[in-house]
Amino acid sequence: MFNKSLFSTGFESLKEREVEQKQKAGHFNQGLFSFYVPDGGEALMRFLTEKPVSFMAHTIKVGKAPRTFVCTENDECMGCKQSDSYDPSKPNRASLKVAFLVLDGREVEVDEKVDGKPTGKKKVITDQIKIMVRGVNDAANIQRSAVKYGLTNGTYTCFKNGAKNPYNFEREVGCPPSKDAKFWSQEPLSQEALNELIEKLPERYREMAKGEGGLYEVLCSQFSPYGETATVEEPVGLKRL
Repeated sequence: MFNKSLFSTGFESLKEREVEQKQKAGHFNQGLFSFYVPDGGEALMRFLTEKPVSFMAHTIKVGKAPRTFVCTENDECMGCKQSDSYDPSKPNRASLKVAFLVLDGREVEVDEKVDGKPTGKKKVITDQIKIMVRGVNDAANIQRSAVKYGLTNGTYTCFKNGAKNPYNFEREVGCPPSKDAKFWSQEPLSQEALNELIEKLPERYREMAKGEGGLYEVLCSQFSPYGETATVEEPVGLKRL
């Protein structure tokens, strides 16, 4: 006996399902990008969240890209049951991670899209909201900046020297050349500037950012245990320091 709920009839139903599938595709493809600085590189950035979100995490390759998944710290954790992505002979051990929302001031060239369709042209974008996930060594450097300046009170240049070395953060002096002082001055963001940045978020995160949990809820929604889909709820294992 076939399941009738899996089928629909009529052209109107077809159109409705096309819209539904586009919405679902957008839901799964509109996560935030990771903030990453290569060895020997640097990036202008500012913290959008003052307090770190900390959690035990598994790093697991999805395709060729490593992704961060929450460890549930119990026998049901699917991440704990995976092998190490870089050495399959070893178990995938969880490690302590901290996460922040940040504003990335680098310019990047991307494919231009109109109504979700590529135009064949390129465009340059900047000032993207991204997720920074780092280990405990980086957290110590971040904490020093927090104690000395306050993370969200100004902008930094983040740089990395050495493949195994942590990120370092150097406080900027004044608004960097060619940047909008609304976002890049050495002052806390105004509510107007913050609202403007929130409007840059994918649609599914805008109302979340405006709610009680604010940007922390947006940040936590990016992570889920391995084998589960990220939700707007705080996944098990996440906690704020």
